[in-house]
Amino acid sequence: MWWYTSKKSVGSVKNTFFTRKFVMHNRTKVNEVHLAEMRSVMGKRKDVKLEDIARELGISIVSVSNVLNGRKGVSEGLRQKVLEKARELGYKMADSARFREEESWCIGIIVAERYIKEYPSFYMEVYRQIAGILTRRGNQTVLEVVDEDREKLRYSRPPFADIDLQGVIMVGEMHPEYIEKLKKATDVPVVCVDFYRTEGDVDYIATDSFHGMQLVTQKLIDYGHKKIGFVGTVHATSSIMDRYMGYCKALQINGLREHEEWVIDDREKDGYGYLLDFVLPAVLPTAFVCNCDKCAYILIDKLRRRGIRVPEDISVAGFDYFYQGTGKEPELLTYESDWKAMAQVSVNTLLKRIMGKKPPEGVRIVEGGVVIGNTARRI
Repeated sequence: MWWYTSKKSVGSVKNTFFTRKFVMHNRTKVNEVHLAEMRSVMGKRKDVKLEDIARELGISIVSVSNVLNGRKGVSEGLRQKVLEKARELGYKMADSARFREEESWCIGIIVAERYIKEYPSFYMEVYRQIAGILTRRGNQTVLEVVDEDREKLRYSRPPFADIDLQGVIMVGEMHPEYIEKLKKATDVPVVCVDFYRTEGDVDYIATDSFHGMQLVTQKLIDYGHKKIGFVGTVHATSSIMDRYMGYCKALQINGLREHEEWVIDDREKDGYGYLLDFVLPAVLPTAFVCNCDKCAYILIDKLRRRGIRVPEDISVAGFDYFYQGTGKEPELLTYESDWKAMAQVSVNTLLKRIMGKKPPEGVRIVEGGVVIGNTARRI
């Protein structure tokens, strides 16, 4: 899906092409002295890297990168020193594309505190994947965990204060006003993961919540279930809203009715905190779909405390396939969100934005697939 070319091979092709063009243009009168000088310059330029310039001046690679790509965040005096050193080492400003292939970026990653308070955390795993990919590609990452007061702008401190960033990845949905403040404070490309909104100038990378939950609900319907509930606070996040709508669509296309008493909140409506003691209705459906796997396991525990067996008495389905390989029982009927692919797409998208290779593309959906598990049965 993604194609990479090593820097070494790119440099070899460029040098070979340039040499061939030079010789052919001067086929009738090759100046051996000039050719030797050209080879010398090419050899010199081939060996110089961003870290060489940074080492000579005693500054960071990121600062060198900012100067050579015309970005702000560096004083005018330092900018002139970097440009002079680059020329001294044999580079011309026309080589900016080559600098971009080799440079290191400083990327901020934001996660709301509410998403990582309890272990294990789905969004913390997504963060680790993103940070790992960025680090392996030679970039630096800075994690900022935002509590409720800061997310709701009760404090005036700007995000990533005094840190020179080239891009930001936001993991998990956050307050709209905080997103706007982040964009104004950093003035760098922003990529949001696992949610989307209508604001422009931002890329959104999200799992296929709508279609995924439709597939999970349809699986229960195929098993013969006609009375199916939904657990999740619909207005808490855009992903829960999409999953609820996917559930509704599956019911409607099969001629089934939604029962309001079987749509149960699992957290506050503003998205903060699980309601771990949510109340189940007196009359239960034959199956529930839950907005996430964590919620599904909470529901299963509550049903068992009431003497209700899963799946013998009630079938339960989740979403995300987060507990894969952990040995957690039972194994859920769920939808596997390909969070590794989401992390890769997020990083690729941000780096292309930073290098100016493409404008924001809006929402990009990453598909997953249904995992059967053993928490649902035919009736």
